[in-house]
Amino acid sequence: MLGWSILPAWTSVLAVLKILRGLRMTVMDLMLHSISQRPSMTTWREGFVRSKALVQFLNVLGTDERATSGIVSVYGPLAIVMVVDEVDAEMEAIFHMSSKDVTPELLLSFNLDTLLTEPLQETTPLLCRILLSAMQTVRSCEGAHGTHG
Repeated sequence: MLGWSILPAWTSVLAVLKILRGLRMTVMDLMLHSISQRPSMTTWREGFVRSKALVQFLNVLGTDERATSGIVSVYGPLAIVMVVDEVDAEMEAIFHMSSKDVTPELLLSFNLDTLLTEPLQETTPLLCRILLSAMQTVRSCEGAHGTHG
C-alpha cells in the first residue's frame, strides 16, 4: 500500500475530498465533527485551537465577499460588546464612570492634557484612542460651523 506522504499534497486532498463525497459529508462537516466537544475528538480540537489553523481559516474566509459579510453579521455585534466592555472597565478604573455616562458636553469639556497623562495612556490605550478620535470629530465639527455659520 502506498503511503500518503509520497503523493503530492493536492493529490492527497483530492483523494480525501472524493472519500468525503462518497460518505455524503462536506469538508465543514468533517471539521465540525473533528473539533466537537466529544472526548474522542479532544486531540483534534486541541490541535486546531493551538495551531494557527483558526486564524488561517478566518483569513481564507476574509478573502470571500459572501463569507466576510457573514462573519461581520455574526461577530460584528460581539466585537462591539467586547470593545464597550473593555472601555467601560478602563473608564471605571480611571474616571469611576462608564461609557453610558459620556455626553456631548463631557466630550467638549474633556481636556486630554490634564486628565490623561502618560501613565493613564499606558493603562487605558483603547479608551485613549477613542477619546482622541471623539475630540478630533468635535473639533472638526466646530471648525465646520465656525467657517460656515
